[in-house]
Amino acid sequence: MEIAVYIVGFLVFAGFAGYFYLMIRHPEWVGITGTSAKKTLKEHEEGAKVDDSDPFSSLPPKNNP
Repeated sequence: MEIAVYIVGFLVFAGFAGYFYLMIRHPEWVGITGTSAKKTLKEHEEGAKVDDSDPFSSLPPKNNP
């Protein structure tokens, strides 16, 4: 019985840790509006200009060190 409590505790901890990882690295996957979603929303506003020459233009820019 004691081992079951430890296993459930570990699974709950691992679930929260996984969610926080996704929250930071891939916010759109967990329902948080990230930078790429905000850029896409801005492109859909009336009168906005969109550069269709680059299929990856909606991706957020990478910060190079």
